[in-house]
Amino acid sequence: MILKKLYEDYDLAIERILIKEYKRLRLTMQEMSVLLALFSIYKRRKTFSINAISRRVEFNQNEIGICVESLMDKGFMNIKLEKKDAKEREVFELDPTFKKIEELYQHDEIDRLKQLHENEITEVIKMLEQGLGRSLMGHELENIRRWYEEKEYTHEQIVNAIISCKDRVSIKYVERILSQIILEHVDIDQDVENALDEIYKKIK
Repeated sequence: MILKKLYEDYDLAIERILIKEYKRLRLTMQEMSVLLALFSIYKRRKTFSINAISRRVEFNQNEIGICVESLMDKGFMNIKLEKKDAKEREVFELDPTFKKIEELYQHDEIDRLKQLHENEITEVIKMLEQGLGRSLMGHELENIRRWYEEKEYTHEQIVNAIISCKDRVSIKYVERILSQIILEHVDIDQDVENALDEIYKKIK
């Protein structure tokens, strides 16, 4: 987990992240406070202790116990028994918290890319409708969706192809221009491959 590594090796301010994101992580203020206390203890030792937490928060032991149980139920921490020097002790893990924060930010990035994708498609539809002077039909919208789903062309290439149509805008004409871009790319790649073959022959 990248966040855990950043926290342990580079002192990432995980506390700031928790304070900022605790509502989105569906934590109560009390749960967040106990989790912050656990991170404070985590830097020194992994042994679980209600007393150690109580020195860092203004809750009684019963309230702390309820918060700890809730944090485990929500998947933010684990407590397990560990043997050391023939003695058993309770230790806690905060890996699930790192994982939850990473998942939160991953979802944010997916949403951002999805919004960007939707904005790009909206821009292309608007350009085509302006060029055609009418709303696009179902099969035309399906073609546009396919351009983006198959990822053969970049958004920039699609926009440039529409601009290249000038007063001859149509889905078919745009696709013809786009297919020429692909063919040109293949030709260039073949030329490079041939040149490399010639160099290889000379070396041999």
